[in-house]
Amino acid sequence: MEQRRRFTFHGDAAAFGGHLARPRNIVVEAPAGSALTVSGGRCSARIPRTQFEEFFGVDSATTFAEGLFDDQQLFEAFTNHRVPEQALTASTHVRAEVLGLFVGQRPRLTIKRLRAELHARSPQGSGQPAIRVPKEVAVDGVVIDGHRLIVDLNPLPFQRFDTHAKLLVAADDPAFVKESGDALFMTTALDGEPAPGSAGRLIESAGTIYATIVRSIRWDGDPYPGARIDHNLVVIPDLGRLYFGELLISGHARRLTMLRLVLGSPLGGNVACADVQDNGGWSF
Repeated sequence: MEQRRRFTFHGDAAAFGGHLARPRNIVVEAPAGSALTVSGGRCSARIPRTQFEEFFGVDSATTFAEGLFDDQQLFEAFTNHRVPEQALTASTHVRAEVLGLFVGQRPRLTIKRLRAELHARSPQGSGQPAIRVPKEVAVDGVVIDGHRLIVDLNPLPFQRFDTHAKLLVAADDPAFVKESGDALFMTTALDGEPAPGSAGRLIESAGTIYATIVRSIRWDGDPYPGARIDHNLVVIPDLGRLYFGELLISGHARRLTMLRLVLGSPLGGNVACADVQDNGGWSF
């Protein structure tokens, strides 16, 4: 059997999904999504108004995934056996956008727009793909029963440090920790324990770093009674925990989730919205 080194594309985008256990068992199923084959290409989907009883719904949503070789002439030369596939470079682009989201009854969360997006470029000498969070990501129009939240995003650190290796090197730089360490929770307490020293530490498990593209969250006017804000987390009484702009970073992939909900009383369950993952690498 003949095996040749090839580029394996990988990229996916989901508008929403999850599972409610209370007050009824409801699987939050999106009618469409986008994912690439190992050979790349393009996959897109449009989701019309979708609602799960009075507990969850969206006005519309779109997803998109594209993986292509960058140089058309060089790709054509490969198809004519004039260059090997490893002479090519590839780019992958994934996007998910959700419009008119609502969750819950009393209180009710509404969000005008969520947009997640990642751009990746195939690995070079390091073997790690460069994956950027573009400036077009968005969380707009967040309201809980008339109380408006402003979610300020800062994707810049994850544009400048677009590989896992670059981020690890930056984490040892005191200037980076001072400027962007909050995006990686480097000096925040974990499980009640403060970060060790002024240099801080990354929050990492099984090679995956936990980060956020959220710079800050604040109320525009009066806060919702009893609510609590902790960096990218908002806790709303009788609704649950709202995590905005979560980014998971490993050596070969990044995953961006614009909203993750851990619902509790009277709703119970987990839901995520505008969730994308991007990477790709060389294999046999």
